[in-house]
Amino acid sequence: MMMTMTSNVKYHVVIDRYMNMVRTGEVLASIEVHQLMDFLDDRLSDPEVVIKQDVIDDALENIKKHFPFKLMEWEEFVMAFICGVFYKDDTLVFNEFLIMMGRGGGKTGFMSVIEWWMISKQGIKQYHVDVVATSEDQAKESVMEVHSILEANKPKYKKFFKWTLEKIVFRKTNSMLRYRTNNAKTKDGGRQGAVLFDEDHAYEDDKSVKVFTSGLGKKKHPRRLHFTTDGNIRGGFLDGFKEEAKLVLTGERPKRRMFPFICKLDDPEEVHDPRNWEKANPSVNYFPDLKQEMLDEYEKLEDRPSARIEFMTKRMNIPTTDSWNEVTSWDNILATKQPTPNLQGMSAVGGIDYAETTDFVSVGLLFKIGEKYYLKQHTFINKKSLVGREYKVPIDVGVERGLITIINDETIKPKTIANWFVEMGRYYQIKVIAADDFRLTYLKTAFDEVGIGDKLKKARKGIKTHTELEPIVDDLFSYKNIIFCDDDFMMRWYTNNSYKDRDARLNIEYLKIEPKLRKTDGFHMFLHALQHKDVLNIPVATYSSGLKTRTY
Repeated sequence: MMMTMTSNVKYHVVIDRYMNMVRTGEVLASIEVHQLMDFLDDRLSDPEVVIKQDVIDDALENIKKHFPFKLMEWEEFVMAFICGVFYKDDTLVFNEFLIMMGRGGGKTGFMSVIEWWMISKQGIKQYHVDVVATSEDQAKESVMEVHSILEANKPKYKKFFKWTLEKIVFRKTNSMLRYRTNNAKTKDGGRQGAVLFDEDHAYEDDKSVKVFTSGLGKKKHPRRLHFTTDGNIRGGFLDGFKEEAKLVLTGERPKRRMFPFICKLDDPEEVHDPRNWEKANPSVNYFPDLKQEMLDEYEKLEDRPSARIEFMTKRMNIPTTDSWNEVTSWDNILATKQPTPNLQGMSAVGGIDYAETTDFVSVGLLFKIGEKYYLKQHTFINKKSLVGREYKVPIDVGVERGLITIINDETIKPKTIANWFVEMGRYYQIKVIAADDFRLTYLKTAFDEVGIGDKLKKARKGIKTHTELEPIVDDLFSYKNIIFCDDDFMMRWYTNNSYKDRDARLNIEYLKIEPKLRKTDGFHMFLHALQHKDVLNIPVATYSSGLKTRTY
């Protein structure tokens, strides 16, 4: 049965209904979802846009016929744009979808519905659909949901489908549904019609997305669909994708064919009223067990700081760490990306973090102009520390950009560190090089051999020193007065991997959030250099570079 149409329908009944629910407040929605409604009004007013009413109706009726659950209003709304909104030239108005909502919202079931429609009811020959995730279990979830429907009624479906545990094929179109694990080094794109990414928050960069979508465009109506909660990897693919979505919603990318459905709290304080949870999870009021589970989790937040981080990030889509313990906010860390003036010839304080000779070593130079400090950092990585470990930062990109050097030797030798400072000394006036007392003696001989041993100075560490540095560090980040030169994502990673361990007397120590796959070397190098910042407190309106006088 087709859906009943009325004379006052503006777009389609399921589109109009959900837009009205959002605008009247019948459902509480995020700022981004409200922006989406205005964005869609503008996009759908284009005379070149065609809404294929019969295609939407047929899709929704087909879903009702085969699936054991009813779509919620928000799902029907999104589905309408996936299958039935076109330009007159028969290209899709939206070919990339970002569906971001809190955990437990029925994402897997909705993905299954979309996958089913794409390989069968859509009717495009060999419209292959890949589902991609970072693990096999995650990637196969929605595919196995389709598989279970087929298995539950084999006599009915075997005339139309053939299936195994690895793939499902619709016989009439020869379109295949399969799952693929995320491994950009060994996989490449095929001749897909669509790619669905499950939990984009796990990607450090866009490498995998590019690889798995490289085959799109060879079939009619290619689509990219991203289903995710928010996550704990800052500066990764999802953060960039969210920024792109904001530009789309505000009209700054008018040619982009992206559909951003971003469900989240607008403010962290909204979490204390469960009625607001619908903003982050539009399904929460349909699933009583989910809501009760979330209420139970919420009751534990005060006693379990780690649970608060998980709840805010995964349930409310507000990425957070404990504000009492974090070094600084992610927004402040992002603010370290600012224009850097020409620093050649300027005075600098060097810093070294050299805890392990077979692991990561960070070296750097700290400069000052006015109230702003500039940190130029470099990382040496011993090849042994990369074996069998996948750090949540793109090491290869760091090497390409000159931020990282891989050391193919048994250890990272002191001479390597000394030579870096000798090279930097050709361009900058290095006054002091601060290193932890633990490695100072080990470094001294190598530095003496190259003539800069007199510059080595001890840097203290531990609770007393870190407590003294805390207000300085807080001010530098809060007032956006620390800049990481060369858009140094390694320094942002190092900083975000650190937290404040606060004792009963409110003293702090900067420690590592997770011991194996999170590194903090660059942040501690920064703390070492910061202890000798006073040598930079000289007039800065003009200075002599040794080459010529520069004015700032």
